[in-house]
Amino acid sequence: WRRHQRTLIPLSMPHKTSGLNTQQALSLLRRHFSVLIRWDESFDQIAEGEWWHIIKDAPETLETLSSNTRNQVRRGLKSTISKPTTREVVLNEGYEVYRSAFDRYETFEAMFSPSQFREAVEALPAETEFWEARNHETGELVAFSENLVRDEACFYNTMWFQPEALKAYAGYALIHEMNKHYLNERGLRYVSDGARSISHDTNIHDFLEQKFGFRRAYARLRVVYFPGVGAAVRLLYPLRQWFAGRSSGVFQKIAVLLEQERIRRACIEPEEKA
Repeated sequence: WRRHQRTLIPLSMPHKTSGLNTQQALSLLRRHFSVLIRWDESFDQIAEGEWWHIIKDAPETLETLSSNTRNQVRRGLKSTISKPTTREVVLNEGYEVYRSAFDRYETFEAMFSPSQFREAVEALPAETEFWEARNHETGELVAFSENLVRDEACFYNTMWFQPEALKAYAGYALIHEMNKHYLNERGLRYVSDGARSISHDTNIHDFLEQKFGFRRAYARLRVVYFPGVGAAVRLLYPLRQWFAGRSSGVFQKIAVLLEQERIRRACIEPEEKA
C-alpha cells in the first residue's frame, strides 16, 4: 500500500489486488494513520460501470494508429528524443518541467515546492522507471514520466510536459515510445494511465483512448473509512451538489470525497445492497 493525501491505495496493479474484509481495512487505516482505504475488485471482468482504469493491452505499431496520429507521432519524434532516464536526472532537472506543467491544471491540490518535489521523487517505489523527452536541437528536458512496473504491467504514474513541448507533439512521441517498449519489447500484460480521475480536470484519458487505442477496463471501487469519517461522509452525502459548486479548496476536497462515495455506492452489487 502507498499513502497519498491520507488515503491508502494499493501498490499492486489492479488485476492483482486482493480484497480486504472490514477488520483488515480498519487495521491498515490505524497502522498508517489514514482516513480511508480504497481498492479495486473484478478488474476488467465487468462490461461497464462508474469506475474504470484506462489501459492498452495490444501491441503498439504506427500502422494501427490513425493517419493523423501517425503524422503527429512522426512530428514529435523529429522535435524530441524520448528514452529511458534515471531518477537522478528527474531530481536534478525535472522541477521546472513539473512547475510549468502544473500551471495548466485546474485542481485544489497545491503545487510542490522544489524540496517537496525532491522528496516525492525520492519516495517513489524502487520499481519506478523513468523516461525523458528532450528537445532534439537544444537537449533541454521538456517532459518526463514516472512509470511503476510490477505484476507484469506498467502504470504510467505521472507524465509532465512543458506546454511548448506539447505543441511540438512531444506527448505523442513519448507515449508511442513507451508503449512500444513495454508492450512490444518487454511483452507486459498491459500499460495503464490509472483510474478515472475525480480530483482534477484532465483530458489525458480521452486522448489515450482516441489516439493510441487505450480502452476502459471496468472494475468495482471499494472504500472503507476510518471510524467517524464514514459517518461524516454519510451525513454530508445529500449535500454533494452544493459542495461541488463551491470554489474553496476545503469545499473542493469534500466534493471529491463525496463524488468518490457516489461512485462507491454505484459499484455495489444488488445482492450486497440486500
